[in-house]
Formats: sequence, structure tokens, C-alpha cells
Amino acid sequence: MADFDVQPVRFSRLKHFPQSSSAVAEKFLSLFHRYGYIYKPFGSRGWLSADERWKLTDTEILKAIACVHPKYLLGTRAAKASYYAVIDIDAGSKYHNLDSLKKITRVLAEAGIEETNLYRSSESGGWHLYIWFDAPVSCRDLRAQLFQLFDLHDFEINKGTLEIFPHVGEKSLGQGLRLPLQEGFAWLNQDNLTIRHDRLFMSPVEALTQFMDDFECSANPYHNFHKLKAHVASVAAKREQIVARTANATKLAEVVPIRNFVYSGDSEEAMAVVKTVFRTVPPNIIADNWLKGRNYYAVGLTAPNQRADATTSLSHYLFFGDPERLLPAMGYGYEDERNWVIQEVLTTKHNGYSEDLRRGRSDALAQAERASRWIPPRRRGQETQKYKFEMPISWVRNNANRAALACRKIEAAVADFEEAGLPFSMRDLRLKSGCSSTTLAKHEELWKPVQERLSNVRLAGDPHEYNAVEGAACSESKPLTQVEQKIVPPGRLAARRVVYELKMRDERAEKNRNRDRLAWQQGQEGAWRRRLVEITPDDFGGCTQGQLRAILVVYLSALVRSPDEEAENWLRELIGDLRAALDLQSEQTCLPHSE
Repeated sequence: MADFDVQPVRFSRLKHFPQSSSAVAEKFLSLFHRYGYIYKPFGSRGWLSADERWKLTDTEILKAIACVHPKYLLGTRAAKASYYAVIDIDAGSKYHNLDSLKKITRVLAEAGIEETNLYRSSESGGWHLYIWFDAPVSCRDLRAQLFQLFDLHDFEINKGTLEIFPHVGEKSLGQGLRLPLQEGFAWLNQDNLTIRHDRLFMSPVEALTQFMDDFECSANPYHNFHKLKAHVASVAAKREQIVARTANATKLAEVVPIRNFVYSGDSEEAMAVVKTVFRTVPPNIIADNWLKGRNYYAVGLTAPNQRADATTSLSHYLFFGDPERLLPAMGYGYEDERNWVIQEVLTTKHNGYSEDLRRGRSDALAQAERASRWIPPRRRGQETQKYKFEMPISWVRNNANRAALACRKIEAAVADFEEAGLPFSMRDLRLKSGCSSTTLAKHEELWKPVQERLSNVRLAGDPHEYNAVEGAACSESKPLTQVEQKIVPPGRLAARRVVYELKMRDERAEKNRNRDRLAWQQGQEGAWRRRLVEITPDDFGGCTQGQLRAILVVYLSALVRSPDEEAENWLRELIGDLRAALDLQSEQTCLPHSE
């Protein structure tokens, strides 16, 4: 820190930055916008803004990075375009730790920003995570994309917590950022947060050269910025789709259970439901947790103190998915998607049973991320790979066999037309070969040349009436020629018969499967309705309040498993009648007794 009693000494640029470093210095100076800069007097706590008409000179910047400025620390604001962006994390921030730093760099790497450099910004211990580009990027666009990226991953973007630069204001100059290489600056190791180089022990030229080497070696290609934009758009669309799917999931609408729906813990009953849904038992599934997660996904919280259990159960339920409700499995590699769904369910379906969720506290959803990223002990330390669909080799072979069969059919039909000398259209070829128009379009090389040749022969053999020689009859006056009937060889006829039989066999099998599926669905609907009819009294007025509430709990649990919309509407009418009877009894109970 400068001594205010000492008279300032005239700055000598060549003394601190010799001629040999002039090219590096000029490139460093070109990175920063000169107008609307900020400054902080030594011994002061706050930063001040200079008049936006004042220009920050090269000499002032070089004084500051040489740590010989007699009065101020300096900073700059954003221009229209910039070679870099900075993630600013203060020392007291909840993200000022190694785990949060790894999450930030992971989010950036997934978005295409693979190169970053971490520095200590000042003696206070705050961090500046620099993102370099090899070409200028629009400051407004760059900040918007980074802001949306971190917001989609539930980072709290606020002053003193996590800030994003360049910071372009809407109706102002925006916020300024402290220049690098000043007092307290240091290079940090991103793996363990140790200091690699300390500015205090480096000369101005060494520090400047090291900083610009980072820029040269760690600059992300400009194309990666377009990757960032595409990734942000994709993640935003995916999250909107997940939120919409969660909002449209089967739920109890306006009906809120008056009692907590608690599973009996009977593993056999839960396992039976899992077998019915998956047609088998998925490995490592916990049937009770999956079933509870299914209920939370549809209904939400039904009693106090359920948030932790709902978070764990929902994570398990989403990991395996729900084929019956067309909910895809979100296994390894889909941690963000599971986190979004859990947060959306807890936020929109807490039904007033969680005080923290009702007040919108951010820490109430912190457990959702931990649950979505939980990994069993046997897989810890291993790299989790996102599931990617690979077509089975049997499917590939079957497609190749079908393509070869289609080619043989087309070749046989074209050979028949060519042997008879008959021009043909695409419709004629489709009818004769039995192949679709799409298949014919894929194999034009098998029939297009023959079609064109036969068309030309027909035109050449049919001269115009004005070109006919004297005494010769035109084509219209000649009798029609009789085309000899084509006799199909026995082998080809047998092959066509085999193909026809195979086709009919597949159609019969498909009809049988559809019939069995319809019968199974009707049986499920009948069993579901019979169970409800058995517990439904003829008149709800003859039941006590306790009996009505017990029936209501069964109705609400069955509503989630309704086989179709008609059955659901029927059950909702019963629920309405039951609730009306329950309200009537409650009113009668509250009436004063007459003397």
C-alpha cells in the first residue's frame, strides 16, 4: 500500500516493462475498455466511478499492474465485445469451496467451455474464474448466455455470492471489474486450490507474460460460444418440457387427502405392483420406495414432515421411470433432469405441508440436488456414462434382409416390364412389386433408367400423323396389337406365395396381440371397478364420519391407478358425493343441541 506522505515518483515504463515486452504489453492493454472505469483509493472500502468521458490511459493501467500506482486500484467496465468473461466468487460466498468450483467447471464443460483459469483476485481471497476466447464476443450476448446457464443449474447469481462479467447494464454503464495483476493477485490450482504463482514474488514482466500465456494457451475457439448458445437453448427447452410433463402428470386435482396415505410396508404388495408395471423386476429397485415416489409424483405432499422422504422416493422413482405412465427412466447421466423434476414436484405440489417450501426458501430444495446425484458405494469413483441407444445387431441384419428382399422384388417387376416392352409409371411398379413409394424412391437406380428407356422407345415407335408416309396408316387406324400373356415361372410364383403367407402370418399375430392386450386392459378395468363397488355403500348418509374418511382414502389412492378417463370421471363423481355427505355430517355435528 502506498505511503501518502511520500511524494509520487514519475513512472518509467521502460524500467518496469522493457522494450522486449512491448508486444505483450500492447496486447494486454487491448483487452480492456478505457471509458467509464472504476477506481478504489488505498485505504478505502468502496469503489468509485470515474466520469464516463474520462479515458483510462495505458500508463495508468501499467502502473496498476506493476503494483506501483501511488493512489488507486483500478478496474474497467465492459465494452460492446470482449475476449473474456469472468465468474466472480467472493471469499464469503457459499460457492467459495472446491466442490462448488468443480460443479461450476463441470457445467461450463458440458456447455462447450472446456478451458478456464482460476485466479485469486485480491488479498481478501476472492476468486476470478476467467473464460478466454480467441475472438471478440458480444458482451451482452455472452453475459446473457452464462447467466441463463447458471440459472438453469440453480446457482444463486447475486452480488457477494456469484457474479458474471462482463456486466452490461440496461440503463447504465453496468458494473466494473478489478484489473488483474494488482496487489494480492495469484494463480490458483483448480484441483486443490493451492497457489501456483504469487504476484508478490514476481516481477511485472514475469506476471504479465504468465497472464498472457494463459490467454494464448487457454483461449476457447469462437465456435465454442455457439456451442454454449445451443446447449443453453437445449437445456432450457428440456427443462420446460420436464416442467410441463410434471404439471400434466396424473394428480388429484382439487381433491387434497385429509389423511396421509401411508403404504403398509408390505414388500410383496409393492413388488406385485412393480411386476405389473414393468412386466419384470428391474435390478436393484426398491419396490416400496418406487411406489411411494410414484404417489408423491402424482399427488405431492400429503402430511407434514414428508419433504425428506419425498425427495428420496422421487429420486428412486425417476431413476427407474414408469412405463405405465410413459415416464422415461432418468438413470445415470440424467442427474440434472431428476433434480429439476424433484424441485418442480416439491415446489408446485407441497400442498402447504412444508413451511420452508411455502415461503420459497432456496435451502429447502438443496437436498433435491444431493439426492439426484447420489451414487451407490459400488459405483463411486467410476465415471458415469449417459445411456445412449445402440441399435441391436439383429435389427441391423433384419433391416438389411428386408432391403435385399425389396430390391429383388423391384428387379423382378422391372424385368417383367422390360421383357414385355411396356412403359410403366411409379404407381404401376408399386402395385406390381408390392413395395411402397418410399422404398422405390430409395432404389431409383434399379428402375429409373429402364423406365426412361421404355418411354423413349414408345415415343420413337409412334410417329406423328403429319410425318407418316403416303399410303401408310397412322397408329390410331391400326388394330390394337395383342400382347401375349406373360407366364410366370413356377419358382417365382412359389416365392411370391411364400412372401404372401409370411405377410398374412404377421398380420394374424398382430391381431392376436391386439386382442389379448384389449382383453387384459378390460380385465384390469373390471377388477379395479369391482374392488371399488365392493366397498361403496348404497347410501353414504348411513355411514359414520370415520367410515366415510376411510372410504375416501381408498378412493384417492385408487384414483391414481384409474385405467382410463371414463373410469376416472366415474370415481370423481363418487368422491364428490362422499365429500358432500361428509360435509353434511360435519355441519350436523356442529349444530347446538336443543333443550
